[in-house]
Amino acid sequence: MVDPQFRKFIVSLSNRIYEQLGAGHSESIYQKALQAELHTQGLIVDTEYHISVEYKDTQGRKHKLASERIDIFIHKNPDSPLVDIQKSDIILELKAISKVPGSSETEQVRKYLRQFKKQGIDIPYGIVINFPQPTASGISDAVQSLIVELQ
Repeated sequence: MVDPQFRKFIVSLSNRIYEQLGAGHSESIYQKALQAELHTQGLIVDTEYHISVEYKDTQGRKHKLASERIDIFIHKNPDSPLVDIQKSDIILELKAISKVPGSSETEQVRKYLRQFKKQGIDIPYGIVINFPQPTASGISDAVQSLIVELQ
């Protein structure tokens, strides 16, 4: 279940970062700024979090094929000052693209949610956050966000 207060909190922090830094930076710059802000808020955060992709062969043996990289993984923390609005672990997938994020970006987060579920970890949703980049028609003045849930 999506917690609207936590989403609003994350989007507000992202907008603050975007207002200060502006458009034109790489995704990694926005990621570092958001990581710093989340730490400042007392959250436990991993960046570049790796989750294994495994395959089970016909004889039932598991094979680790690779790992996927999650931009920001926010861990649930019962000692956090935000415990009332953060009810679970959350995945953040950051983008710095000129188009509004769509199915490609949301499917990327669904893939991560499925991988966690296969490993017995239930993460209810992820958020795609885009720090818009300049286009021929101008620059957006606010980040875009999409909630992604397993369906």
